[in-house]
Formats: sequence, structure tokens, C-alpha cells
Amino acid sequence: MTQAEAKAVFAEIDTDGSREIWLSELRDYGKTHGGTVDGVKLADLVRGADTDGDRRISLSGFTSYFA
Repeated sequence: MTQAEAKAVFAEIDTDGSREIWLSELRDYGKTHGGTVDGVKLADLVRGADTDGDRRISLSGFTSYFA
């Protein structure tokens, strides 16, 4: 995924416009796009992309993780 693609996906997932992705937003995004990922896998993804340990994914953390 390119940086531009990662930014576009981030914007889609960040439904509240907070510029951070919460676990619930990831879960909702997955449901609306036909995917089902269990809570443990989602939590692992958040931990992997969460650069400052606040349990949220920033744009920079998201693009670093996926691009």
C-alpha cells in the first residue's frame, strides 16, 4: 500500500474525524466492508500500529504500519 492509499484508508476508518483510529472504528470498518476479524486480532493490529501506547492509531502510525 502506498502512503497516499494508506492516508485514504485512514480517512475512511476515522469516522469521527479525531485524526486517530479507535478499536471500535476498525471493527466497524471491517463489518461494513464484509470482513470479520476477532477482537484479539484487532487489538494486535492496534498494538502494532500504535506508536505511543495510547491504544489509538495516529495517521503516522497507520502509514508506517501499512505503507
